[in-house]
Amino acid sequence: MNTPRAPKGRQRGASLIFAMITLVSMMLAAIALVRSVDSGSRILGNIGFQQDATASAERATRAATTLLTEAGRDLTANSAERVGYYANAPINLDVTGQLGSPATRTLVDWGGNDCGGSYAACLKPNDVGAISNGNTAQYIIFRLCQSAGALSTSNCAQPLTSSGGEPSSNGACSAGGGKCAAEGSAIGQYFRIVVRVTGSRDTTSFTETIVQY
Repeated sequence: MNTPRAPKGRQRGASLIFAMITLVSMMLAAIALVRSVDSGSRILGNIGFQQDATASAERATRAATTLLTEAGRDLTANSAERVGYYANAPINLDVTGQLGSPATRTLVDWGGNDCGGSYAACLKPNDVGAISNGNTAQYIIFRLCQSAGALSTSNCAQPLTSSGGEPSSNGACSAGGGKCAAEGSAIGQYFRIVVRVTGSRDTTSFTETIVQY
């Protein structure tokens, strides 16, 4: 008994349909692969820009420490001549602008738009300008004290061995210069330096450094 065979034309049509489905599947897979590689490249690029911005913050930090160590600088009071320096640490400081309690927080005017939104105080940073690879930096310095004024009267954070007095040589020992820090005579005060760096692709990096002088 002979089994009837399908017409040859119908066989060729079915093969064409399967071939088209296979080609479409391969095309979609290729598109997905290209998009995946592109997304990976973007992520790696953004990480690279972020790392570069963070590394560039070191220059702005050095500019801030230069201000703190300038001869004759009065660090016990705020001054309009020293934009970006504050002789006391504000309460509820929000340097990134993303914390809660909007009505009571203290913001930093990084964007030059008077802080925007709701706040209790808006502080001005110091613009360092372009530093490297298209990155620009700003910094703001806070003396870690509850209020402005002389070190002995402003309730400042100090080394455990500190006995008060004005900022000097960071508690270092000098030849014939009397007692050393280990003997309980270290003096000085702490400063908090916050740096914001902006770079390519709207990259933003914040660094914070605590120094003692």
